[in-house]
Amino acid sequence: MYFEAVLDLNIQEESGIRMDTLLIFKRKTSASVDFYTPAEEKSEEHFVRIRTGDRIQVKWKDEFVLKDSKTKKLIIRGKVLVPEAGDTIPRNVEKRIAFLKQLNKKEEDMISALAEKKGFQGLSQQEIFDFSSLSKNQILNVCQSLEQEKKIRIVSFSPILIISRFHFDLLKKKILSLIRDRSRSDSEREGMALEEIQEKVDVHPKVAELAISYLKYLGRVKEYDYKFVLSAPEENISKEDERIIRKINEMCSAGEFKNYSFEDLPGLFGVSSERFDRLFDTLLARKKVIHGKEGFIFFSDWLDQLIAKLQESGAKELTVSEFKRISGLSRKYAIPLLELLDKKGVLRKQGSLHKIL
Repeated sequence: MYFEAVLDLNIQEESGIRMDTLLIFKRKTSASVDFYTPAEEKSEEHFVRIRTGDRIQVKWKDEFVLKDSKTKKLIIRGKVLVPEAGDTIPRNVEKRIAFLKQLNKKEEDMISALAEKKGFQGLSQQEIFDFSSLSKNQILNVCQSLEQEKKIRIVSFSPILIISRFHFDLLKKKILSLIRDRSRSDSEREGMALEEIQEKVDVHPKVAELAISYLKYLGRVKEYDYKFVLSAPEENISKEDERIIRKINEMCSAGEFKNYSFEDLPGLFGVSSERFDRLFDTLLARKKVIHGKEGFIFFSDWLDQLIAKLQESGAKELTVSEFKRISGLSRKYAIPLLELLDKKGVLRKQGSLHKIL
C-alpha cells in the first residue's frame, strides 16, 4: 500500500532511507520512500510517498518512525497526511506539495482542503471518517466553524455533506449559464430539469438541489413545468436595488469605473456577489452594459461617449497606444474593447492600426 506523509526532521544524507523499517503503533514492516522534496535539501519538512511491504491501517496525522533496517537506529519521524495514495508519483508535484501542506495543519485546514479537492461532488462524512480519526461531533463542529468563516457550505447534516464555498459559487454560475444557453439555443425547450443539470455538471444530487434552491431564493431562477428558467431581470427589484442601479449609472457616466475591477463592485456597494449578479442581469436587460470578449464588461453610456469622442476627433486611424490614452484603459481591457468596436463596425482593423469608420 501507499500513503503520503511529512517527515519532520532534517535528513543529513539520503543513504539508508530508500528501504527501511517502518514502525507504526509498534507494528513493523518494510518500506520504501519517494521524495517529493529533494532528500538532500536542508529542510524541516519533507513531503514523501511511502510504500509499505504489508497492508496497514493508518489515518491522517498518525505518527510513525523510520529505523535503519540493519542497525535499528532511528532515522526520522513522520506523520501520515494521506492514508491512501496512488501507486504513481503525481505529475504536478508542486501542486501536490501545496495540498499536503494544507493537510499538515489543523482539522479545519484538512477538511477544507479535502472539500476543495472533491469539487462539485462534495465531501461526505464517511470520506472524512475514512481519512481521519475525527468523531461525528468533531466533524460537525469543524464544518460549522468553516461555514461561519464562509469557506464551505453544509449541504446536509445527517449524514454530513459539504462543498467548498468556491465550488458552490462556481456551480451557481454554471447552472445559470446552462439555463441561459438553453434558452438562447431552443426557445421551445426553455429551461432545464434538475436531472439535466446534474448530468451536464456531474454534481452530487443534494448539492445540485441546494444550489437551485439558493438561486430560487435569490430570485435568479424559477420553476415552471418541472423545469428551471431564468427569472425576468426586472422581477424582485427593490427600491434599494434601483438606488444602486442609479449609482452605477452615475459612476459610469463619470468614468469612475476605470479604478475598479468587476470583482470589487459588490464590496463597493455593500451587497453580496449573488445580489450584484442579479442587479447586473437587470442592467443587461436594460442595455446599460455590454458583454465583451472573455467576459469583460463595458458600460453602454460610457461606451457611447467613447465612440462619439473617437468619431469627433478628426483622426482616421489609431494605434493601440493611442486608444489606451483616449479610453484610459489598460491593455488588458483596451484590446477586447477594440475587438468589440471592430465587430460593431465602429472600427476596422488594418494591420497594427484600427481605422475609424
